[in-house]
Amino acid sequence: MKTDKVVKLIRYLAGIPKSIYVNFRVLPFGQAIYLPIMVSRKTKLQSLSGKVILAKVKTGIIRIGFGGTDMLDYRYDRPIIKITGTLHFQGKAKIGIGAKLLVNGELILGNNCNITGDALIICSKKISIGDDVMIAWQSIIMDTDQHQIYQNDTYINKDKEITIGNNVWIGAKSLILKGSIIKDGCIVGANTTITKAFEAKNSILAGNPAKVIKAEVQWKH
Repeated sequence: MKTDKVVKLIRYLAGIPKSIYVNFRVLPFGQAIYLPIMVSRKTKLQSLSGKVILAKVKTGIIRIGFGGTDMLDYRYDRPIIKITGTLHFQGKAKIGIGAKLLVNGELILGNNCNITGDALIICSKKISIGDDVMIAWQSIIMDTDQHQIYQNDTYINKDKEITIGNNVWIGAKSLILKGSIIKDGCIVGANTTITKAFEAKNSILAGNPAKVIKAEVQWKH
């Protein structure tokens, strides 16, 4: 067996105690016994007081804190999970080294969702992410400004939902803010800021602020 496979196996085995705790903490007994959620021992569990809903139950279908990019160090980059709202997994999901999910609202992750290392999702209201979506390293998705702003005693910066379609690739260091809509098949260029709804499908969105720079494109995983 190659060294990298041995290391990977050791990391999965080391995560079994924490994985057992997470599964029996957030899932019904009949689902938890299959250990559908595998969690790295490095994962910081800030809160598990919310709900986790699985569309499919299979051992290891959800993996948190394993894999990512070569730029991240497993020894130092730890994932953070906080679930005080509701987290839906629609199928298989990979959440890489150093990724952070802070769920106070409703977060929906589609089948085959791949969140690579050191990405951040902050969900206070609702974020819906479709199937076959890849979110690259150091990207940030947040449906809230985190702090309230008032004008003449009126609350003016309320949280707004985010919707990301199927087969979307979000490039590294992208910033997806409240009210954003990204349609099926789109590619978000690296270091792009999105703050609004885009109606175009199969397009490249890039820039700060983002705009459509190319249409009728396809990409492969």
